[in-house]
Formats: sequence, C-alpha cells, structure tokens
Amino acid sequence: MEKLVLKNLSLPELKNWFAELGEPSYRVKQIRDWIYRKGVFDFAAMSNLPAALRERLSETASLRSLETVNSLASERDGSEKILFRLEDGETIESVRMGMESHSTLCLSSQVGCAMGCVFCETGRWGFRRNLKQAEILDQVLELRATLPEDQRYNLVFMGMGEPLQNYATIVSTLRVLTSEEGMGLSPRRITLSTVGLPDRIRKLATEGMKVGLAVSLICGDDDMRRALVPGHVKQTIKPILEAAEYYARVTGRRATLEYVLMAGITDRQKDAERLREITRDRPFKVNIIPYNPGETEVQMLLPGFKAPEELRRPTPAEVEKFVGKLIPAVPAVTVRWSQGTEVGGACGQLRGRDANG
Repeated sequence: MEKLVLKNLSLPELKNWFAELGEPSYRVKQIRDWIYRKGVFDFAAMSNLPAALRERLSETASLRSLETVNSLASERDGSEKILFRLEDGETIESVRMGMESHSTLCLSSQVGCAMGCVFCETGRWGFRRNLKQAEILDQVLELRATLPEDQRYNLVFMGMGEPLQNYATIVSTLRVLTSEEGMGLSPRRITLSTVGLPDRIRKLATEGMKVGLAVSLICGDDDMRRALVPGHVKQTIKPILEAAEYYARVTGRRATLEYVLMAGITDRQKDAERLREITRDRPFKVNIIPYNPGETEVQMLLPGFKAPEELRRPTPAEVEKFVGKLIPAVPAVTVRWSQGTEVGGACGQLRGRDANG
C-alpha cells in the first residue's frame, strides 16, 4: 500500500485526516509541531505520541519526499548547493547562502523549467513536472537543519522552475510556511520570483499573504526579452509591470524588478534610459544581477541584434557605471552578485554536473 505523504496535505486536510483516524484534535497540533517546528522526519522520534499511534503512522504515512545525493560548499562565501533526488528519480537543486546575521534558502518549485531563458542552465533541461507541496517544504526543512541553532533565515523561490506556473501548490505551501499552525514564518521573510505571469501576479495579490514579489524583468526591451526568454515570447513587458504595480499597491510592499546585466547586451546607455523610464513614479525596487555564466556558455539568438558570440559577465567597474546611469532617477537600486559561482551556484549547474556524471 502506498503511504500518504503528510506534507502534501494542507493544514485543514491534515486536521480532517486525523479526525478520520479517530484521534483527538490536540494530536494535530502535536504532529504539526514535530513536522514543521522541530523538523522531525521519523514518527518514532515523536515522543509525546502514544507508541501505538507512532507505529500506525509509520505503517500508513511518510514524512520524507526527497533525499540528498550531492552537495558543494563554497570556501569563499560559505554558500552550499544541494542536489536532491525525488521519489520518481528526478533531481532538483536548493541553495543555502550564508551571512553573518542570517541565511537565505533558495528553493525550487518545478523539475526543470519551461521558460527556456538562454542565460540559465535549468532552461537547457526543459520542463519535466511541477513539484508537490511536500517536495518544496522538505527543501526548507533539510536546508534549515544545516543552520546554526536559532539562526534567522529567509526564503526565496528563485531556484529551478517558474513558481506561478505551479500556482495552487505554491499558494498552499505558502500558507503552511506562514501560518502559525505551520512554520509560522513572517511573509516579509519570503520572496517569490517570477518571470512575469500578469494574471497570476494579480491573483496572488488577493491571497492575503503579502510575500515579497520579485519580477525577472531581465531587460527593458520586448524584442530582446523574447529572444532571451523564448518560453515567454507571447508576453510583453507592459502588462507585467502593470501587474507588479497592482501587487505592490494591494500588498503595501514594493515589487522588485530583477535586471540581468550582460556586458554589451543589457548594459548600454539606451538600456539604462529605458529602465529609468519604465520605473518612473512606480512602487518598484531594481535589483541588478550581473550575469552568472554556466559551465558552458550559451550562444545568443537575437535576430537582427549584433551580440558577442558568448554572454559575458560585466566587470565590477562596468556594473558601477551602469548603476550610476540609473541614480537618482531610480531611487532604490541594489546589486546582487551571485554566491557560490565556483561551485556551480547558478540555477541548474549542479544538476547538470550530476547528469553528466
């Protein structure tokens, strides 16, 4: 008999399941605490449950949906990338980025990705399937277990996949993460990154969770964006920005626009002018992300655009020059240099190493 994966149940479904077992309602709180607050993966460790119930749960339910198969740690910045294998043999990546005061845990939402961004290793693998709720939650719990006791951490859905294509599961997972009956995390500690699905951005704004929204704008030109994100060719920038602005005004949180800086491609004078114009008087922040090369460079496919044969990461001086063109017209600009570049820190790189032996 196939076991029920408890973390795939929403919080109301978990209550109903225990009621069907004939257990008193307080048992639900006990098991929730063990699963989400203490991060236990073994029913036998749940010492305040009767032995007969622990045995029954072990026979009918499961607490683990993935296993660690590989990891790489950076000696330079302390980040760690972990490759997980799922029950069907598929693999996904998660990243722990360490800082002195807190850590950031980067989560995947799909196996592969349908967006096909030419600068992203995951895009080379294509889309396989959506992740289940348990597979997302177990990433959090496995990464959290590697942190120093009581260290603060943030969550970012910036790993493999497009979260809003897995909408129902993502929303249910966010409710577990933010509910006091689940992990009890503040929504301000969670950021969801999307390539920009306007209808679902607007819908997410009405869910009441107010997590951070980061839109992978990539660049400010529709034609170039179609070439850089071939899985999203029908979507223009204007409605994406309108949806992001709607999200910011409904939730009271400024949306972040993630702009990928590629030398000679998205860092020109006209690119800076375009970025200043589309962010003018809007509740946005701009996060400049210098392109992070994969193990093999991706060839550019920009019809009518003379680009270098290979994508190139801008130098710190080039990044500083571009940022200088934005200020003060764009009041909130940050630069995010990727951690873990020497250990395949970009999305999809560790999975690629595993697949290539």
